[in-house]
Amino acid sequence: MLEKVKASGYKAAVVTNKIQDAAIEIIRSFFGETIDVIIGQIDGVAQKPEPDGVWLALEKLGVSKGNAVYVGDSEVDCMTAHNAGIPCIGVTWGFRDRSVLEEYKAEYIINKPEELFSVID
Repeated sequence: MLEKVKASGYKAAVVTNKIQDAAIEIIRSFFGETIDVIIGQIDGVAQKPEPDGVWLALEKLGVSKGNAVYVGDSEVDCMTAHNAGIPCIGVTWGFRDRSVLEEYKAEYIINKPEELFSVID
């Protein structure tokens, strides 16, 4: 899915509460160069669910909030997206199940990675 995201001209970022160096190492080892920006714990940047990391990622990507979505698998991700003022696409194959994503009002919920494109296209 991430290779298709990149090939389709979309940009991708990861915003995590993990320590920055660890976040970079983990993301690069699993996803290579498919992720354009990685934002972990950085001094002066409030952690999720505060929107600061998302705003920093958007700035580094050169993308406006109006052209962004947040894809996540937990209530913290839904809160982060909403706090940042962007729609949340909840995924059911991650940390929490559908009921949590519904409770925290993910605007979209998808069950398989390939469903992402039916939402963002």
